[in-house]
Amino acid sequence: MISEETVKKFFTSCQNHFQEYLKEYWQIDTSDQLIEQIFRGVPSEGTNCRYLFLVFQTYNIIPESCFDCYKILIEPRNVVELFKLMLVFEKLVLPNDNSRKCMIEIRPETSGTYKGLVYSFNLNEANNLLNIVRKVISQEISADVPVNMKRGCSEYSLVYQKYAMFKKNGKPIMQYKKKWQKYEKLAERINLGRDLVPIPKTFNKPGYDLNDAKAMIAWLKYAATINDLSYKKITDQDIRQLSDLNRPPFKEIK
Repeated sequence: MISEETVKKFFTSCQNHFQEYLKEYWQIDTSDQLIEQIFRGVPSEGTNCRYLFLVFQTYNIIPESCFDCYKILIEPRNVVELFKLMLVFEKLVLPNDNSRKCMIEIRPETSGTYKGLVYSFNLNEANNLLNIVRKVISQEISADVPVNMKRGCSEYSLVYQKYAMFKKNGKPIMQYKKKWQKYEKLAERINLGRDLVPIPKTFNKPGYDLNDAKAMIAWLKYAATINDLSYKKITDQDIRQLSDLNRPPFKEIK
């Protein structure tokens, strides 16, 4: 079980290492300047989520490959548990070293606060990952941390509600609409997303870098802004709150 003291020592060590580069970042007070995610693992070959989401935004269709996208959603109950999840993800052993991330939820239209996501691109693998992740989270953080499976991006289900729904047998309700193929072919023909930065082959790295350190500060700023006082267990630093954050008041899940 990861202790709060372990989290505090880790954060202090990380911040001390990058201290001279973080002075200005501590002063940021708007969410649009934040790095809010930390990634690890290996992305599925040939999948570019940024491009696929751009197709959705442009044509209001869900790309075909997104119908095989499933995510294990972990919902830490406070920012301390988010840090613990980050440490879990660093050493988590998965069959395909699936890509995974820890994040704060800043999208105004999307529910939730702190999240961890493990990516899978078929339903059988996702069910296997669900069992693995639940066991590890129970052992390392708490059996009370919610761990569930969801389908694809949250934005998709805001437009197509059935996309995120499952039948009683666990199979998804909504299937890909063949008429959408013409839009995907058009996106390829006009080279939509040609200016997007390519996804790296791996998110793994030796230790934590400056962007990771900045993301941790962003998480603490977020916690202080929504009045999640557990951040004080991690740092004694005076934290400048975010002036533009539009989130519901913090209520820790028991």
